[in-house]
Amino acid sequence: MGSRELLSSTDRTQAPVSRLKFNAQQPIEMKFLHREPLLKIFAARCVELNQHFSFLHIHEHAPRFHFRRAMKTRRERFRSLPREASERVLRDVSRHRSSCQNVNRSRLNCSDAHAKPSDTLCREKRQMPELRKAHPYHLYDAIHAQPSLIEKVLARRAAIERAADAVAAKERITFVGIGTSFHAAQLAEFWIRDRSAGRIRICFEQPFELVHYPVALGRDDAVIVITHTGTTTWSIEALRMARAAGALTVAITGEMSGEAVRGADFHLETCDQEASFAYTKSYTTALAAIAILILRAAERRKRLAETKSFDALAQVPNLLRQALALEPQVREFAKRVVPLSRIALFGSGAGWATAREAALKIKESCYIAAEGFETEEILHGPFSEIDSRAAIIGLLTGNPGDDRGRAILRAAGELKALRAAVAVSSANRDISAEQIFVVPECAGWLAAFVHLVPLQLLTYYMALERGLNPDTGRQDQPAHAAAAKHYKY
Repeated sequence: MGSRELLSSTDRTQAPVSRLKFNAQQPIEMKFLHREPLLKIFAARCVELNQHFSFLHIHEHAPRFHFRRAMKTRRERFRSLPREASERVLRDVSRHRSSCQNVNRSRLNCSDAHAKPSDTLCREKRQMPELRKAHPYHLYDAIHAQPSLIEKVLARRAAIERAADAVAAKERITFVGIGTSFHAAQLAEFWIRDRSAGRIRICFEQPFELVHYPVALGRDDAVIVITHTGTTTWSIEALRMARAAGALTVAITGEMSGEAVRGADFHLETCDQEASFAYTKSYTTALAAIAILILRAAERRKRLAETKSFDALAQVPNLLRQALALEPQVREFAKRVVPLSRIALFGSGAGWATAREAALKIKESCYIAAEGFETEEILHGPFSEIDSRAAIIGLLTGNPGDDRGRAILRAAGELKALRAAVAVSSANRDISAEQIFVVPECAGWLAAFVHLVPLQLLTYYMALERGLNPDTGRQDQPAHAAAAKHYKY
């Protein structure tokens, strides 16, 4: 940890006005030069600057405002400068130096399997337009924005279908993603298997595994990389590797994403960048784009088992709006879950990936143990840790696998666990649970959308009940900030 003194250039004695501590990843230079008090901060290479310093991007007229207060003492004037200037700041998401280096390498068409990880933590997880300290937090706004954002993605169907036509011509299709994007890749694999009646199989991979333990890619491959920020280190490296092998590449990202994805053969944008650590709208909008892509690819291959799939997909925004009406029920149930130390979720088909995604959101926003399992998997080991200290949530889609889920919920009752179910209307029968959230009826594969909404809301209200800010992902805590120095996203 280093320090630098903040000096006024008009102070002939060069007395320190304030002392600042820096803790970050790159040197900076700051200047105010508009015929007003000159302020410079030069950080040495070894000095690290903390990303929470809101005055790193200061409005150019901020010093002018303070210059008008010249009658005040220098100490009074400069002490309030960072705080008041931050009110005029546009907190843009800046790329770190190492990210830019990786982008420069991509522009030179260099593929380096041992590339230094880009520092995307600031861009991907830490930078928020404005830190909120009370409800509604950014996460809440993102949850409620999903129906309208998905409508915008569906309106871009023509552009997505152009990419799908190229993908359909390839022999093997691989979806790549990490974290939330990995769950989207897993759903893509299930959807195309389900929508083609098992006649098309695709692969889904973690980018770190694909880069370090690669499969042979070539011109008969299509590789679809899902990365909301477009800066995730190993997702970008997987994209480069696929391009170098001659595979067709598609990048699915949010708007204003990193430049490294611009080299993909097709670049599909979903929604604006997330302001919360827990990604929500970026997941469901990516799912909408993926759904269009795989339905079109199956159609081009003459393997689409149900021609009305596109019509069903068009109803998703309205289905989500109906699911949002469950908010009061979810809020009350959150109070019962919060005292518990463990949450297990399970589902089959589309519900499996949804269970994993919901567990990830609970970890990111509530900081408690949560796991998502495939329906049968939960019985083979994980069920041994279920007891009265746990909550168990089953996802029922109206498919044959639901009967096994009902049995698991009955068994959990013998263990005095708190039980809940998220079920489409047709599946709401013979369910043993203390709480049942009935979501709108839809095709089983589209349950991935409607199941998710009450689980997102549950995550949000659990965080509030625990007195937490669900937007930060704990990155504002000193221990986690220190831990973050040891890894890069």
